[in-house]
Amino acid sequence: MTEPQWKSALYVLRGQIVSGELLGGTKLRASHLADKMGISRTPISEALIKLEGEGLLVRDKSGFTVRSFALEEVYDAIDLRGLLEGAAVKKAAQRGISDTDFQRLNQRLAELDRVIADGQVGEYDQLNHDFHVYLTALSDSDILIAEVQRAYRFPFAGPSAFPTLAADSKRFRTSLLIGQQHHQHIVEAIYTRDGARAFALMLEHARLAHDNVSIASSAREFTPQLALVKQSR
Repeated sequence: MTEPQWKSALYVLRGQIVSGELLGGTKLRASHLADKMGISRTPISEALIKLEGEGLLVRDKSGFTVRSFALEEVYDAIDLRGLLEGAAVKKAAQRGISDTDFQRLNQRLAELDRVIADGQVGEYDQLNHDFHVYLTALSDSDILIAEVQRAYRFPFAGPSAFPTLAADSKRFRTSLLIGQQHHQHIVEAIYTRDGARAFALMLEHARLAHDNVSIASSAREFTPQLALVKQSR
C-alpha cells in the first residue's frame, strides 16, 4: 500500500522547516505547494493543518506562515525533550534490560566512537538520533515513545536537531566527546537499574544541547535552524 499523499507532503514540509530550508515568516499556500509537489491541494491542506497542530505553522486569513521561535522557546523545547527522554530511560532502568539489549547499546556506542574519531560528523547525526530512539524504546512505554517522538518534531528538540557543520570547531568536538560520555554513563545506569541516575544524566545531556544553542546563537554561528529564531535586539 502506498503512503497517503498528505503524509508524504507532511514529511517533506516538516523536514524543510526543521532543517531551516523554509525560514521563519515564509508564507505557505496550498495552491503553490500543490503545483510544486505535483499533487492536489487537498493532501497539501491536510499536511499544513497537521503542521499547525505541531506548532510549526501559524494560520491567518491569507494562509499559513512558518513560525518563528523566541530563544526561550528553543530552550523550553530542548528541556522538554530531556524530561521526556529522562522519564523513558528511568523506566527502562527500573524494568531492566536484557544482556542482548546491553550488547546492542554498546555496539551503537562503539559506532559513535568510531565516527567521532574519524570526523564523520554527517554519519554521527543519524547514528546519534537512532541511539536516542533506541534508548526511548527500551522504556517499553507506548505513551513515552509517542511523546518523545512528538517532542523531536520541534526544530530544536531532536537529539541531532543541529547538524554538525562545525566539524573543525574545537568547541564543537569537545561537545561531542562530552555527549558521548553522557551516553556511556546513561547506558551503564540503565543496565545497573539505577533509574534516578539515568534520569539525572539525561537531563544533563539535554543541558549540553541547551548550552550549544546558546553559544551558537551568541556567536551567530551558521546553523540552519537558527533562521527560525527571532534574534533579540
